[in-house]
Amino acid sequence: MTEIMASGVRGFYRGSDIIDERRIDPAYGAVDAYELMAPIIDTDKAMHWLMNLVESKGAHFVTETITRDLVDLEDSLRARFDADVIVNCTGLQGEVLAGDDTVYPIRGGLIRVINDGTDFPKVDAALTITADAAGSANEIVFLVPRNDNILLIGGIAEPHEWELNLTLDSPIIRRMRERCEKFLPGLKYARVDPDYPFAQGLRPFRGKNVRVERELRRTGSRIVHSYGQGGAGWSLSFGCAQDVAMLVEEALSGVPARPMAEMTNDWKIPKTERRRW
Repeated sequence: MTEIMASGVRGFYRGSDIIDERRIDPAYGAVDAYELMAPIIDTDKAMHWLMNLVESKGAHFVTETITRDLVDLEDSLRARFDADVIVNCTGLQGEVLAGDDTVYPIRGGLIRVINDGTDFPKVDAALTITADAAGSANEIVFLVPRNDNILLIGGIAEPHEWELNLTLDSPIIRRMRERCEKFLPGLKYARVDPDYPFAQGLRPFRGKNVRVERELRRTGSRIVHSYGQGGAGWSLSFGCAQDVAMLVEEALSGVPARPMAEMTNDWKIPKTERRRW
């Protein structure tokens, strides 16, 4: 905490008065708090924006299902689409398309409630507690307001659960809401969004951490993988995209593919001193 305070993080403030200011119930057990300025995006709107951006640059979207390893399909796919390189960013499908048996999901769910100040004081800042303070890494308090008068209530993490069959009445979701209502009592009066009351999804994790790497099982392959970002896809997207672009450049230049561990060591060296293979 001292390091954060000394680092000059924008808007950082620490004080127990935040608990009262944000209307958190003291009975929940919170005794200290801090806040800072951080970017928040509406991921649904951001995805539409991103797709429009890519399309405006000449991309064409084709929706199909691939059920085989890309190594076996690389030549036919590149010939069919006249592609120089294939970039695999398929999340959980990395298990099949990259032959990676370490890929697994962590299921999550969020309740969407009306946050216009009518039923409870409007929440205008994201509120959360750390997993260690919550007593569980899988069931925490996670409240994030959106620009369209919607508040997201969460959160949960269920490793290795592949089915999207949760509902508002599922026990773990009921516990999630009760937990958040105890933390912020005003939420007891919250109304769910009638058009989109509940969101759920699978975070694409990987047992060996994120993979941003060229295909190693076939000499001369021009497949670049980027998957396993888990629940941090948006946060990691900029850096991963930059690394993918570098790997694409290497593939097009005929540089032999290397394991990700070797590349990580290279990235610690200034760009002007990096060895080209």
